[in-house]
Amino acid sequence: MKKILSLLLACALTVSIAGCGKSTTGTSESGDSGTKTETTGGANGNGPVELKMWVHVTDDTDEGKSYAERAAAFNEAHDDIKVTVEFIPRDGGGSGYEDKINTALTTNQLPDVITLDGPNTAAYVDAGIVAPIDEYISKESLDDYLPSILQQGTVNGKLYALGAMESSVALFYNKDILAKYNIQPGTLDNPWTWDDLFEAAKTITEGEGYPALDMRFNDIGEWYIYAFAPFIWSNGGKIIGEDGLTAEGIFNSPEAVEALTFFKKLVDSGVVSVTPEENNFELGKSALYLNGPWAIPTLENSYPDINFEAMPYPVSPKTKELHVPTGSWQYAVTAQSKHPAEAAKLVEWMTNTESVVSITKAIGMPPARKSSVEFLPEYQEGARKVLLDQLAKGGHARPLSVIYPIISRNFQEAVEAVLYGDDPQTVLDEKVQVIEREAQRYKK
Repeated sequence: MKKILSLLLACALTVSIAGCGKSTTGTSESGDSGTKTETTGGANGNGPVELKMWVHVTDDTDEGKSYAERAAAFNEAHDDIKVTVEFIPRDGGGSGYEDKINTALTTNQLPDVITLDGPNTAAYVDAGIVAPIDEYISKESLDDYLPSILQQGTVNGKLYALGAMESSVALFYNKDILAKYNIQPGTLDNPWTWDDLFEAAKTITEGEGYPALDMRFNDIGEWYIYAFAPFIWSNGGKIIGEDGLTAEGIFNSPEAVEALTFFKKLVDSGVVSVTPEENNFELGKSALYLNGPWAIPTLENSYPDINFEAMPYPVSPKTKELHVPTGSWQYAVTAQSKHPAEAAKLVEWMTNTESVVSITKAIGMPPARKSSVEFLPEYQEGARKVLLDQLAKGGHARPLSVIYPIISRNFQEAVEAVLYGDDPQTVLDEKVQVIEREAQRYKK
C-alpha cells in the first residue's frame, strides 16, 4: 500500500513545465475502461506478439500524431510484434493519465509500455510499475542518446526509461539592445558568470529605465526547480542526497544559500521583477529572458522584428561549471508486461533516430539522439543549436526521488519567500525540516 500511495502522491503534485510539451483534454481513443488487451502469440507460430502502449496525449495533437505514425511504422517493420496505442490525456491538474496507471497497477492491468514524465521515474520504480531495460538496449544505441536522457531514466544504477525528446532553458537576449551597450554575449566555452549577468542587467536597466532581465519568477510551480536548481548545481551544491531522501546539510547547504542570495540580489537591485509584465521580451522591453525552446516559434512567427539570439546558462563564478535544465517525457516497459524483450524493442524504436526526428518536427523540442541532428537543420544554427549544445555539455536531470513532488514544492516556496524578502538560510532550514519529515516514511 505504501508504494501505491507514494505514486499517487507523486502524480498529484507533479505539474508540467509551462510551455513545455502540450497538455490536452479529451477522451481515450478507445473509450474503454482500462481493461488490458489480451496479449497472445509469439515467435512460436501462434501469431505475432501483441503489445499495448499508453501515451499521455490525445491522438489529434501533433505529438499524438507523431506517436501514432511511429507505432504504425513499427508494425510495418515487425511481422512478429504488433502494438496498439491508447491515447489517455492528462487533465488540467496533471492527473487523468496517471490515475489510470494507478488503477491498472492495483488490478494488474498495466499495458506493456507507458510514457512517463522524467521526474516521476524514481516514484514509478519504487511503486513497481516499470522494469529495467538495460539487458535489451545495446551500448552502441545507448551511446547515441544525450547523457541527460540516460541520467533521467536511470535509478539506482539501472536504466528504466528512454526519451525521444529533451527540454532545456537558455538565456535569450535582444541582440540590438546588447549591441547598444557594447555587451558581448556568453558562449558555450565562455558562458556568463552570475557576475557577468548582474553587471549586464544593471547596465541595461539603468540605461533603459526598465528591468533588463525576465526570469519568469511569476511562473510558479515546476518552473522553479526546473529553471533555478542549475544555479545551485553550478555553485557546487545539490538539491537532495544520493539516497533521494536526505535534505539536512544539502538542501540548506552554503552553496544553495549563495544561489538564493544571488536571486535576492537581482530583485533587490531592480534588474529583475518578481512580477514581470507579460511579453516584455517579445515587445522589446526586457533585453534578457530565461526561457525554453517553446519560446522560439512565438518569437519567430509573432514578433519578427525582435532580433534575438540565445546564450548558454549563466554559471557560478566560483566553479564556472555549466549545468542546464533537462527533462521530458519518456517510454518505459511495465513490470507487468509478459513480453519485456519485445516491449523494450518498442521503446528503442519509439526513441530511434527516425522517431526522434518525427517528434522534434512535430513539437519542436530538442532531439534526444545525436544521430538525429543531421536531419534537423533548425538545430544546426541559432538559438536552437545553443539549447542543444548546452544540453550535451551540461545537461543535469532533476533529482530522482520518491518524494520529488515534496522537494519541488518546498524548493519553489523557499525561492519565493526569499524573493519577497526572507532570509535564505532561515527559509532553507525550515524547508529541510518539512522534507525530512516526509522522507522518514521511506527511510529504512
